[in-house]
Amino acid sequence: MSCLSFRSYYAYSKIEKEDPKDMQHRRAHFLIYKSLKKSDSLSQPTWLKVKTSKLKIEIGGKLNKMRKSILLIFSSTKVVAFKQFIYRLRHLLKSRHAMVTLPPKFT
Repeated sequence: MSCLSFRSYYAYSKIEKEDPKDMQHRRAHFLIYKSLKKSDSLSQPTWLKVKTSKLKIEIGGKLNKMRKSILLIFSSTKVVAFKQFIYRLRHLLKSRHAMVTLPPKFT
């Protein structure tokens, strides 16, 4: 008891320096323990989660396919509309030219 009274309340006790190999060994044990604890906490995904994720992938694939087909349709309709526009423009220009060259009907 007399020894305790001489030391101050907040005094540090001296710790022996630990061997580096022992430190490494202790750290390895801790990391192994930590990884085992983590793997124990991870549970298998429920069948519902697996089912929904598969369904999401399937729906995503179908949506992507539909989007590509719509883009293809729009691009083909653009080509058709452009061809019709050019045809009508040429026809209009030819008919105007023909109208100018006609002689007047009432003279």
